[in-house]
Order: sequence, then C-alpha cells, then structure tokens
Amino acid sequence: MNAPLYWKPNDWLRLISLIGAFGLFGVGSWMLFQGISAEGFVDLKSTLLSGTLKTSSAGLNICFFTLFIIIFVLVTLVSRPKGGAGRARRLLPVLWTLLIALAVCGIGLAFLPEGFRIVAGLAIGPVAISLPAVVFAIIRLASEDKT
Repeated sequence: MNAPLYWKPNDWLRLISLIGAFGLFGVGSWMLFQGISAEGFVDLKSTLLSGTLKTSSAGLNICFFTLFIIIFVLVTLVSRPKGGAGRARRLLPVLWTLLIALAVCGIGLAFLPEGFRIVAGLAIGPVAISLPAVVFAIIRLASEDKT
C-alpha cells in the first residue's frame, strides 16, 4: 500500500509555478505561431549578469524565460540536500531530452523552409504531449521519495 502524500507549502508553490510556467510557455508558443511581434528591450541587471537584450518577438522571449522557470522548479524539486539517488532523478535524462527536442522543433519551425516546417510541426505534438506526463511523474516520485 502506498503511503499518503503530505504536501508541504513549498510543494504547492512548485506546482503552481509549473502550471503557470507551462501556461505562459503555451501563450508564447501561440504568439510565435501567430506571428505576433513586438519590439522592445529587456534590461538585465544582477550581480552575475548585466546587459540589454533587444527583441523583435515577444513570444520568443516569453518561451525563453518560462523555460528557465520550468527548469529551475524541476531542479529544486529533484535536488535533495541529503544526496542520494531517488527514483525521480532517474527521469531527469528523459526530461532533458524532451526539453531539448522541444527546443529543436521550435527552432526548426522558425528557421526551416515552408515545406519542411510540417516535419517539425508533427514532431512537436508527441513531445508536447509527453512532457507534462514526465513532469507529473517526477513530481509524484519526488513526493513519494520524501515520505
């Protein structure tokens, strides 16, 4: 019998962040496919990195920044201070493969000639469908490993 799941506030915040990030990623993808462009500047100022980024695609910026949110949330979910290899860590190579495949398909949609875009468009479907399943499996396994 499985032990009951006890979710802490951090777990709920991670789940809300993931849902919001995937929603924003979807909005950014929709903006890319619709061809919505907005010129602007992003001013980055931090102790590690400073600079200005000029953009012509708001959808690409949204996808770029939300991808970092997704990666950050999943890395903090799986990394444990005690060390040890949990079952959730075994799914990380699958997650990274899916994220890289999604990025390659997106780049293919943006830069391939019109005739070849359908290949990248058809490949993005299975990747986009399996990515949430892997994310939810990582969340479930990580919560079971903590108990």
